[in-house]
Amino acid sequence: MAKIDPSKLRRTSYTNDFYQDGKYGKKILDDVTGDSLEVKVNAAGADSETFRDAILSSDLYKLALHGSNFYTKDEIDLYDNIYRFGLFNPYNTATNLKEYLFFTKPDLNIFSRDDISGVLKTDTNGVASINTLSPGLIDLPFWKDLVTERPKTVSLLQNSYSQGWNMLLQNSVMSNLEIPGIEGTVIDSPQNNYGVGFQYRGTSEASDDSLDFALEFKDTKWLDVYYFFKAYEEYEVLKHHGVVAPWQGYIVNRILHDQFSIYKFMVGDDMETIVYWGKLYGVMPMNLPREVFSTGDFSNGGLSYTINFKAAFFEDMRKEIIADFNSLSKSFADANGEGKYQYETYNSSIGMGDYRPAKTAYIEKFARPDSPSGWVYKLKWKGDKEF
Repeated sequence: MAKIDPSKLRRTSYTNDFYQDGKYGKKILDDVTGDSLEVKVNAAGADSETFRDAILSSDLYKLALHGSNFYTKDEIDLYDNIYRFGLFNPYNTATNLKEYLFFTKPDLNIFSRDDISGVLKTDTNGVASINTLSPGLIDLPFWKDLVTERPKTVSLLQNSYSQGWNMLLQNSVMSNLEIPGIEGTVIDSPQNNYGVGFQYRGTSEASDDSLDFALEFKDTKWLDVYYFFKAYEEYEVLKHHGVVAPWQGYIVNRILHDQFSIYKFMVGDDMETIVYWGKLYGVMPMNLPREVFSTGDFSNGGLSYTINFKAAFFEDMRKEIIADFNSLSKSFADANGEGKYQYETYNSSIGMGDYRPAKTAYIEKFARPDSPSGWVYKLKWKGDKEF
């Protein structure tokens, strides 16, 4: 096989197919030098990967791209090269990102707990029930009804009663989580005799603190989402008046039992490679828009409303967030015995997308040579259904 010298390559054409050693092939011919590159292909005549790679790596192909201000993937280096006439980079363009939000649960003191260990008290049947409500709640009809008629709502409000993600809010949220931009401050120096001073770059820490945001939720005709926030508001009123108090361990350790966290993940086109991640700490809902019931007409898309939240602070792109998320996911899965089967975005066994509902999520690291770090994080799912 003759070797083509790229420096001599000016114009390349294809000769006729040839037949050699029982296999079909093609020749790439340099019309100037007369050198040729013979590439074997399969008997059906379709170009093999070797033939394709030879074409894509040839200098002629690259020159054709350069004529239109395009570059091959291996020619793009954002750190060491300057592209004098601009750069079109379709290989690593962020296009359609999908957001996933994960809500943790507060730990309201609805069912009584042991003051020392924090273990839930149980009735004669060995379960937490209406008879083990906290002293301030046990005589209130609202909480008795909530425990007997909507036990799953209670499970979302007291993490020590039922650990896991708040899937109700995750499944019902309709809007994206707006996160704050980072704005730095400046420090002014004293002015000289000419009235000239100098400014120094200050910190941007205040951008991450004391945040306000809103999320829109779509509710059902059974008002599942509304009851969650209604119960939360009822509890906050009773806490304010001293009718109910946090578990003693939270008071001693200064833990805010009525706040929770929200994890935000943005994944790429493959629906699993994490492009961006962040976490809101100390989240608390601030309103209950019952004014939506001023009218009974929800024909335009159903019943939805916006909840305003406050958060203590926000962090993003820290590996501690990934580790924290995986720790919670593992503890939830272990506690509930969930996540037997791993789900992929595409189910090859049935030849279609994998739409099974998941029970838990976790994050794994995968090798990705073309990424700056050589690896990426991927959001993976597990569930109990198999087909």
